[in-house]
Amino acid sequence: MEQALSKAKQRNAQRSRSASRPEAGLAAALLDAAPDQALLMRLDGTVLVTNAAMAALFHLLPEHLAEERLYDFFPAEVVRKWAKAVRHVVETGQPAHFEESFFAGRELEVRIHPVPGEGGAVDRVAVFCRDVTAQKAAELERTRLASAVEQTADPVILFDEMLRVAYINQSFEAMTGYTLREVRGKPVAQFYVGPEQQASLGEITETLAGGDAWTGKACNTCKDGGVICCHKTVSPIRGKGGVILGFVSVWRDVTDLETLERQLRHAQKMEALGTLAGGIAHDFNNILAPIVLLSDIGLCQLAQGDPLRATFESILKSANRAGALVRQILGLSRRHETDRPVPLRLSDIILEGITLLRPSLPSTIDITLIMDTERDVILADPAQVHQLVMNLCTNAAWAMRGTGGTLELRVAEQAPDHNPGPGGLVLLRVRDSGHGISAEHLERIFDPFFTTKTDGTGTGLGLAVVQNIVSRLNGSIQVRSDPGLGACFDILLPRTDIAPPQLPSQAQAPGQDLRGAGQVLVVDDEPDILAACAMGLKTYGYEVSACLRGEEALELFRADPGRFDAVLSDTTMPGLAGPDLVRELLKIAPHLPVILTTGHSDLVSREKAWRIGALEFLAKPYRMEDLATMLRRLLGARRRSRAAQEG
Repeated sequence: MEQALSKAKQRNAQRSRSASRPEAGLAAALLDAAPDQALLMRLDGTVLVTNAAMAALFHLLPEHLAEERLYDFFPAEVVRKWAKAVRHVVETGQPAHFEESFFAGRELEVRIHPVPGEGGAVDRVAVFCRDVTAQKAAELERTRLASAVEQTADPVILFDEMLRVAYINQSFEAMTGYTLREVRGKPVAQFYVGPEQQASLGEITETLAGGDAWTGKACNTCKDGGVICCHKTVSPIRGKGGVILGFVSVWRDVTDLETLERQLRHAQKMEALGTLAGGIAHDFNNILAPIVLLSDIGLCQLAQGDPLRATFESILKSANRAGALVRQILGLSRRHETDRPVPLRLSDIILEGITLLRPSLPSTIDITLIMDTERDVILADPAQVHQLVMNLCTNAAWAMRGTGGTLELRVAEQAPDHNPGPGGLVLLRVRDSGHGISAEHLERIFDPFFTTKTDGTGTGLGLAVVQNIVSRLNGSIQVRSDPGLGACFDILLPRTDIAPPQLPSQAQAPGQDLRGAGQVLVVDDEPDILAACAMGLKTYGYEVSACLRGEEALELFRADPGRFDAVLSDTTMPGLAGPDLVRELLKIAPHLPVILTTGHSDLVSREKAWRIGALEFLAKPYRMEDLATMLRRLLGARRRSRAAQEG
């Protein structure tokens, strides 16, 4: 091209420009008026006339490009393309179109039009070139942006200025199930179903009406009716002068994240509850302990038929109820190390629970037990299963208050859905015909302290305890309910093939049968408990030495080890704590019977007490007859051991 330009300049320097044809001047004027690069040339490529824009492509003036053969400026492959287009124009009489990228940094759209001569035959062509470099770049950018929007992982939706759907990407289709054809032109309200979702839409539209972008979480209904929770932004699309042309919204499905956050909040709530429970349980049980002990002592000293017995029994009943409430709170917070799972028949626990529950329920409530299997042995702590059954039944009975109804308990065998093992599952179904549970309450019924009882009788712990126990037993729980149609709780627990042991007789020797003899050293930092325990032991025939501190008790024991037959010590005490006291005492008298008591402590459980060397463990508040029974057994075993050694 450089050689062609040099020759053109030499020829034009010698060419006379003294005169020009009138038609050439008219053509030049017309071409100069064209918005594009333009020229008129013969069929062999000789330029007749050109405008300045076209000449500038070749770095020439218009008069210098005239009478030059255009093809001399192009390489062979470009010449063949142009010549082919000219032949097409001549043969068909129709314009030809093609793109040209010969000129560096420019993309040209070339149009060649036929120009008939005097006889009507095409002997010239008009060439128009339009620079589409910027247009091509813009199209490429739009294509790139469109591909990015289409392939982005987050759902994207475009609305027009009336909040009608204009476009959704494939991620949005995958998330909601809707296709672009189904929703194009539809109002955004299609995705917001129900009062709660429509309220969110109202908040969004109110923000957009003020010209601002909206960011937040909102729930939406998919094509299949499922509900998803999305974090989304909705922003105006502005044109020239700030005119709003439409809106763009980016969604992110956070349904699973919301579930995990709820689980985390629940776990944090349980942790906080455990911390609270651990802090108050010790002091609360220490308050209850003397009440229980003194009530027991009062009952022992009153004759049958004495009117004061009913008063003491009421005090004892209330204290035991308070102790049960503390155990429920502790049960929510953590697994007790004192839990001792044993093989047991679920039906036996249910029958025991019904026996206890029946007298307290109105006659308008019928209780039915349906046994569909005898293979209902599970591995669990009997006390926990009893608590589970009682909580479910009392909850169902409350739902039928006033109107009456049917409380149905069913036990059946069920194979697990996944990885069926040899044991299978045991199903416990508790169904009532009460008022049912509303949808808004259904997802909160297992939250601690959540209750719908407005009369002040509900603690909100019953179902939370149930869920906690089922979780400990590696089981699952499902709830089905509709307002006015009752509720159904299905508990699935792992079944075991271990045969349950024969239950021993529960008969206890009352009253004077629990009397004993011997010297007992009692240690507790609570004066009320110490006084009540000493009084109770004396009532049962024991001599008592009482100490408020562990150091005092150790000094007293060292002075005369043979004086004491047994030691009853609290666990948590200032100074020398219970476990440390036990170790020091056993260094002096290795076979000394020691009983550890506690209101609540993470440091001691029944198993840990045994490892320390204590023979028994009592959780406060304990009954006086439980302590007397334990002492009688321990001292009796000690006397038999001494007698055998002497023999």
